Amino acid sequence: MPAVVSSINNPLLSYLSAQGLDSAATNAKTAGKAGATALPQAALDRAAGMAKSATAVSSLDTAQKALATDLRTAMAKAGVKLEGPVEFAVKSDGSVEFKGSDADRAAAKAFLNADTSQPSFAARIANQARDALKLSTSIQQSAAISQAAKLAKSAGGVMSLYTSLMQQTATTSVVFSVSADSSSLTYPGSLAAKA
Repeated sequence: MPAVVSSINNPLLSYLSAQGLDSAATNAKTAGKAGATALPQAALDRAAGMAKSATAVSSLDTAQKALATDLRTAMAKAGVKLEGPVEFAVKSDGSVEFKGSDADRAAAKAFLNADTSQPSFAARIANQARDALKLSTSIQQSAAISQAAKLAKSAGGVMSLYTSLMQQTATTSVVFSVSADSSSLTYPGSLAAKA
């Protein structure tokens, strides 16, 4: 069961709030949820595969690998060894979930509490989440525009369908997972773009 760890949650939430993500999520929530329609995976695949999106996805993937390498190196120097993956899930509403085994969560929590690097690893994870949320929103907007134009039967219907499709972005989440030997960053549009 996912647990919110306040010592990690607070720096990430503070950072995300400073970046303005919390107000964007609030605006998306207040747009209403009635009749929300899910974006088909094929539409996300096409939007993520567009040249601009594919370049941004590749850049973000390179950055997450560098962050994971730095994090593993710093944890090793501090004597922290992860037995399994630890996940930082950041939602577009600003909430943060910290997942992993009890031992790994405790070890990662202790490491992040003692971290004095500048910028801190919590800030770097938050910055990565912000970038991934922005890219994910862009991919979803592109997919929603395409789907609305394809499926709507009138000009007014295009905007209505687009609005309905975009309501789901209020629940978008980014998951950064790191273990002793691998890492990943997932968000809507990321898996298709890497394929």
